[in-house]
Amino acid sequence: MRTFWTFLTSTGLVTLVVLTLAACGTGSARKCEEALTAAATSVQNVVGAEFTCKRSFGNPSQKGSVTIAGSTETEVSAVMEDVLRAFAASPDLDDASVVYVDFANEDGSISVIEQLVGFNGTPSIGDIREHYGITPG
Repeated sequence: MRTFWTFLTSTGLVTLVVLTLAACGTGSARKCEEALTAAATSVQNVVGAEFTCKRSFGNPSQKGSVTIAGSTETEVSAVMEDVLRAFAASPDLDDASVVYVDFANEDGSISVIEQLVGFNGTPSIGDIREHYGITPG
């Protein structure tokens, strides 16, 4: 009987820990999504932004898309750069966060990537802050 009770107690404890971690992850995921959306939509000529933030076994994942009003690559690229600056200025975003974002105009005919404005791959928020010399706050 004691072994059975120990098993139930252990199972209950594991379940409690898992549920607690899941609840914490959901709140921080929502906060992350709200911070990214707020930063992106604060930029003129951004007509839409959608983000998903997840944490799996301690590894964060942030992905999103930003829709930009623009008819040339130069216009869309300039707005993307303004969005990156808005991310850098946000005190709600962590330096270590790496956000994978698809930047495109409304009909999807023009898409741009961070390399067009001097980054080597997808930058972290800290990389963006360093690149533009921005301190959040």
